[in-house]
Amino acid sequence: MGEMFLRQQAHGFRHRHAAHLDKLKIPNLISNAKPDLMSREIRCEASDGGPEIGAPVVLLQQPDGSVAVLSGNRVVGQVDVGEIDDLAPALEIGGGVLRAEVTHCSAVSLSFIVRLASKP
Repeated sequence: MGEMFLRQQAHGFRHRHAAHLDKLKIPNLISNAKPDLMSREIRCEASDGGPEIGAPVVLLQQPDGSVAVLSGNRVVGQVDVGEIDDLAPALEIGGGVLRAEVTHCSAVSLSFIVRLASKP
């Protein structure tokens, strides 16, 4: 008789314990949230027309300290002088080469904006 009582108590405990764990597994907005993705936009000066919006480009550090913007095998511009100091840590990590995408082209001035790629 004592064993039957203990089995009934154990069943109730397992049932309550499982129900409590099920409550913890309910998805909510915080657990489903994706991490924030931050990107850096860089102003560049175009040479000979510049690239098209959405074009993939490569930022390549030159021996003289400037940073050239290449689309394919063609140099389409240079990174603005004021932006080079901010890019220095990323260029050091990337070995002097960074991938980016053109996000805006100015119709008035020969300039465009590129956004650094978030994944290598």
